[in-house]
Parts: sequence; structure tokens; C-alpha cells
Amino acid sequence: MTKSHRTNLFLLIGFLLPALFYSPIILAAKSIGPKIQTTPAISLEKTSEGKLNNPTLLEGTWLMPQLAIMMPTVLTLTNPNFEVAYGKQFPSLTQVSVATVTPLFNWGGFRVLSTAQLGFSYKAGLFEMTRFTGEILREKISLSWVPMSLGAKFLYSLSNFPFIKPSITLGGGSHWFYQAANIGGANESFWIPYYFVTTAVSFLEGTTPSDWFGGFTFGVTYQNSLTKFQSVKGLSFDLGLNLLL
Repeated sequence: MTKSHRTNLFLLIGFLLPALFYSPIILAAKSIGPKIQTTPAISLEKTSEGKLNNPTLLEGTWLMPQLAIMMPTVLTLTNPNFEVAYGKQFPSLTQVSVATVTPLFNWGGFRVLSTAQLGFSYKAGLFEMTRFTGEILREKISLSWVPMSLGAKFLYSLSNFPFIKPSITLGGGSHWFYQAANIGGANESFWIPYYFVTTAVSFLEGTTPSDWFGGFTFGVTYQNSLTKFQSVKGLSFDLGLNLLL
């Protein structure tokens, strides 16, 4: 295991341990804690159409800070002077992001939500650069990566497991990269459109209007660029916290 892999793994474990530690506590508190009803009472029972009568869960927007381990199988940036195949030179990097998730409507046990997400990651080190003459140089490069995306999230409520909700998100957006080096002709920014598919599971969702904590979301994302001149493709493993606004 490389140093980069170990660093990213420790970051993910550090983010994951509190979630695993506090999940049983939160779940137990919800199941055995005193149930105080206000007027009007909030019903979590399904109606005849299978819809949950909870305005917090169905209508409220939530914020999702997220930590992801990006594993690009292809990440190649090309300008008129150089080509840099980053995907062959580092196995993974850490990305932080924040997303807003807004429910649109529900149908039966399904909820349809819109998502808007902005992320950031940074990598610096010695990388091989190839001139179009065929000459290969090894230079120190810093790479900033800002992905921006919009998507549609389809979330399903399991009647037998109310605290677990699988989902799939389909969407697209644009990567913004900025490449900086001490060699002439290397500094440049890139806009790269892409699409993505995310499968995820959310659990320990809030159940009352006073809940600000909406649980955790674990997911895997596949993404691929839509241009032939710049290539970004790979998987990410995502861990997010759902904070109800």
C-alpha cells in the first residue's frame, strides 16, 4: 500500500469511526427515548397512497458535507505544449465537498430530489510531462480540482427498515482544473464537462421537525468526462453527513 493510499485511508477511517460509534447511540435514543407529542401530532405512518406525512423529511432542504476518496483510472490534461497523465502517476486523492439536497416530490415509497454539489481537492508533487516532440520532463506541478454538478436523486423508503434508504443519483456538471508549474507553457486552466452516477445508502434519518441531524450517507460514484481532448474517469467512495436546514 502506497503512502498516498495510507493517508487517504486514515482520513476516511477518521471520518467513519465517529459515525459508526454514534450510530447505535442515536438509534437507541430514538427507539427508547420518551415520545412527546405536540399539537398537531406528526405522523410517520403511511397514507393510503404510501406517502409519509412528515413535512421535515419530504419538504425540507438539507446540507451534506462530504469526504470522498477519488480513484481516477484516467486523468489526462492536455494543452498546446504538454500532456500530463496524472491518473497513471497517483492512485488516489482526497476530495471534500458540500451539497444541497432539495426534495421535489414523492411518489409511493420513492422521493425525487434535486442536488447541487461543489467540491475541492489539491495535489502537488513531481509529475512526468510529455512535450508534443516526445520529450519527457519531470517537473513539480500543483493541481487544483473543483468539480461542480447538478443531479436528480431517487431515494426509496423501505417499509420494513425505516432507518435505511437506498438511492441512486444521476447528473452532470463540469470539472475545473488549474495546473501550475515552474516551466513555461504549463500553467493553464481546464473546463471539462462530465456525467456521474452515484449509488448510496442513507440511514438514521431525522424523524421530527426539530431534528437537525439527518443521518449518514455512504455511496460509490462513477464519473466520466464528455470531451475527447481531456479525460477524467474513475470511481470515488463517499461519506456524507445530512444536516437538515
